[in-house]
Amino acid sequence: SGFVRIEAGTFMMGSPESDPDRIFNETQHEVTLTRDFFMQAHEVTQGDYLALMANNPSYFSDCGANCPVEQVFWTEAITYANALSEAEGLAPCYDAFGDLAAVVTPYDCEGYRLPTEAEWEYAARAGTTTAYYCGDDPSCLDGIAWHDGNSGDTTHPVGQKTPNAWGVYDMTGNVWEWVWDLAGDYSSLAQT
Repeated sequence: SGFVRIEAGTFMMGSPESDPDRIFNETQHEVTLTRDFFMQAHEVTQGDYLALMANNPSYFSDCGANCPVEQVFWTEAITYANALSEAEGLAPCYDAFGDLAAVVTPYDCEGYRLPTEAEWEYAARAGTTTAYYCGDDPSCLDGIAWHDGNSGDTTHPVGQKTPNAWGVYDMTGNVWEWVWDLAGDYSSLAQT
């Protein structure tokens, strides 16, 4: 599947207190990402995962090869990233514990890796400042996301909804995505 180049930039990470879906630890703060990075255009599919890892842990396996793989633990996600790196002759990013292997920062990693939480949110927002990349009104979600109200309680093939302005699909809805680092409670201080 394709990747989208995300250009470095500054954004407000977190959610305003007025956001109806805000989680208590999402204090807004300015984050500057100093380097460009690549984000896969959609979630890893069951077909991609099966081809590389020789198994499919998905509960919704009858959904098909183009549906997102789910029921994957964080350690399985980093193992997949390392296997993808090795399949392409690149040095793996992680050791067996999920720590960076032989590099100081994720940006120094040669192979595939999970995005940082800041990278993920930056890519999901795609330059917007609203609650969703389609606006503040939750009624816009049907056009961009599979969610409780329209999914029929199952996953759906990736890339069926409208992508964000940067060409990334399913950043809202369908399945949860893993990030490499869990930031925990956000500080109100600017970060680089």
